[in-house]
Parts: sequence; structure tokens; C-alpha cells
Amino acid sequence: METAIASGRFVITAEITPPVSCSPDELLAKATPLKGLADAVNVTDGAGARAHLGAMAAATILHQNGIEPVLQLTCRDRNRLALQSDLLGAAALGIHNLLVLRGDDPSAGDQPDAKPVFDLDSGALIETAVRIRDRGTLPSGRKVTGKADFFVGAADMPIDPPPD
Repeated sequence: METAIASGRFVITAEITPPVSCSPDELLAKATPLKGLADAVNVTDGAGARAHLGAMAAATILHQNGIEPVLQLTCRDRNRLALQSDLLGAAALGIHNLLVLRGDDPSAGDQPDAKPVFDLDSGALIETAVRIRDRGTLPSGRKVTGKADFFVGAADMPIDPPPD
């Protein structure tokens, strides 16, 4: 996707919510019609503060089936150690496109008693991914071996200022 964007051509991505399923076939039934239409397919990470097939697993399944994934990583459910491990895992699995998000508050989902983590905010998670990619280190300074060719994105929700 990074190459497509850098080329200056119009790029299309599509977003799918992984199914509430243990079957990769259900995910592929949603994603395969997008193959050839979308340049990449975003897989959500607990969209709507609800449990679904994990985003990392979904991105890997898409990658293995010739569909370029965009892995969404939210700060809501994992502390910094787990998020750093997920970044290393994504790199090891060949997943390069990341969309870093805050994540919906659990009170909006179907299990409102779930505890949010928010150990990092999205800016800190972006900094962590970029540090792993560019410096080959974790925030603690520990060396990361191998290569993480992350293409990191974020979302913004622009709003009009209040009238006053």
C-alpha cells in the first residue's frame, strides 16, 4: 500500500470487521470479494468494543490468501508490553500496514463491565512502531533483531469548533 500511495495514484482501502467465528472461511467470504477492487483491506481490532476474530489472526489469514491487510491496533485492550509484542509479531508475519487507533470505550460494547487498558495512547503507540522500524529498539532501549517495515497510519476526527 505504501508504494501505491507514494505513486500518487488514487488508493482504495476497505474495512471489514472480522467475524465472531473460529473459521477462516467466514473471514475470507467477507474479504475475497474485495480482492482486486481494494488496494488493501483493514481488519478492525475489537470494533464497537466487541469480541471478534483477532485482528492479528485476520490480517495473517488475508496476507496468506493474497489480500494486502491493514492491521488495526487499538490501545484499549493491551498494555505496552502486549502491544510491543504484537508489533514484533506483525513484522515477523510480514504484516506491514498498521492503522493505530485509540479504540472504542468498552461501555459502548456488549460487555460494558470490561476494563479498558489504555496504557498507551495512539501517539505513543505510533512512536513505538516507528522506533522499532527506524531504530530497531523497544522504548526500553532493548535491541530488536530482524526488520519491521511498518507503514504506519492514524485516524483523525476533525470537528468544527464550538460556536462560542
